[in-house]
Amino acid sequence: MSVLDIPLRKALQLFYAPHSLRRSILKEDIRLDRRKEAGGTRSRGGDFYLPFWSDVKKHISGDGDLTQLTDDRVKSNRNFKRLYPLLKDGVLELLSAKLRWSNEIIEIVPTSVHGSLRVEDLGGTIRIRDALHARVRGEYTRVVYPYFSEEPALPEEGGRLGLWVMQQALTELDTDDMRIIDALRRTFFSTRTTPLQGNEEAVFLENYRFLIDEWARLKHE
Repeated sequence: MSVLDIPLRKALQLFYAPHSLRRSILKEDIRLDRRKEAGGTRSRGGDFYLPFWSDVKKHISGDGDLTQLTDDRVKSNRNFKRLYPLLKDGVLELLSAKLRWSNEIIEIVPTSVHGSLRVEDLGGTIRIRDALHARVRGEYTRVVYPYFSEEPALPEEGGRLGLWVMQQALTELDTDDMRIIDALRRTFFSTRTTPLQGNEEAVFLENYRFLIDEWARLKHE
């Protein structure tokens, strides 16, 4: 039941994906669910982006160079050859030109940020896993959640919806510290750059309800 227990980044991708792409992703998820129900495994072999995000943390904390780390990943797995260098370039530009961390002392908090938003009316859960948690110069913190999808780009509304979910799921953290980055487009969203408009809950629930309905229809086809 992937859409009923779904990572935030995937929910945002499906909200804004073209119909054909959304349908393709949902059908593949349904196929994997049925394979698991038949006694098999649902795994596709792990999170494609997890090694890259781990390397980003090493780079930010000074424990490695993202360019070299990415080169090593590509050499170890040809499946990373196309997207990892593009993600690397996007993250490096964000860090140096927009998030302004390039010359600042940064400490990565050992425990990544996790949380979830339970949508009782729809029986679904939106998960946030492995958000980067950093202290900068010992003066302020940042909580950064990545959006990696090649298609579609994360629109301004999607950034606001993602920030709203982060605020609901990570209630112990300061909302001003939260960021969502779209690495491939080299953009980021925060409450200062993308102020919430007050309708984010209604828009999110409308999109989520539509997604669940489409998933249910495909299951019965």
